Amino acid sequence: MRKIAILLSFVIVVLCNSIFAQEGIYYSISEALKNPSAVIQLNISQKGYTQLPDTLLAFPNLKFLDISDNNFSDLPPWLSEMNSIESINLNRNNFKSIPQSVFLLNNLRYLYINDNCLESISPNLAMLTQLEYLDVSNSVFTEIPKPIFKINSLRQLIFIDSRLTEVPPEIGQLRELEKVIFTINSIKHIPDELLLLPKMRYVAFGNNLLEEINPLICKAKNMNYVAFIGNHLKVLPDCLFDLPKIQYINAGDNRYSKETIAKYKAICAKLGLTSVTFDPELSIEKFH
Repeated sequence: MRKIAILLSFVIVVLCNSIFAQEGIYYSISEALKNPSAVIQLNISQKGYTQLPDTLLAFPNLKFLDISDNNFSDLPPWLSEMNSIESINLNRNNFKSIPQSVFLLNNLRYLYINDNCLESISPNLAMLTQLEYLDVSNSVFTEIPKPIFKINSLRQLIFIDSRLTEVPPEIGQLRELEKVIFTINSIKHIPDELLLLPKMRYVAFGNNLLEEINPLICKAKNMNYVAFIGNHLKVLPDCLFDLPKIQYINAGDNRYSKETIAKYKAICAKLGLTSVTFDPELSIEKFH
């Protein structure tokens, strides 16, 4: 499970970065210093760093900084001067908390800090008023840290392979939230407040402890992707297949009866699989 979660997080990072950075990508500081103003993305992962070199200050246009898979436990105060940074990848280091200098990156939109040693999240997280994406996967949190609910700009929240047991009603405070991935946890219920968020379009609760799906999902008119694979479900809400924007329903590896499977096959046949389709590895034949 842990390997799957790490792979999922890695794929998410690669996809997001590939969207935004097509040129100006460098994989060593020495090469980047040959043309400092051209550096848009700097990837210095897996270099064995324990301290961030202050030569990074030479890159005035740096937007994407990847320092994952090193040995950092803190970051220097001068990092806060690099306000061009929009995305920072801190995955797989030794951080026990998010460094204070990160909170001062005024234009930060994407923060990856999964698979660290996080013990808490500071209320200063709310200082990141432009933050849209937060990945705190592979953590030891049993509940979503409350400072996260103060990020009014947040659109995507990722907690893969953590120890979450619930999603609290406070999730409803995140009015811009449109995508959540809570795969591989111990969650038993999807709260009303999450499904009633006006922009919610993507929910992934695979490999949790769900025994039923909150019927309020029927009111999620913007929903286009749901993942409930690997839970304890015996049925799905019939309305799920009728949601106007639904494109993917990944709900195999549950506890459906043969009769229920036959019912879903009939629904899909009636729809012609036009408004509802299934990922190749999680097709209707995998309902069981």
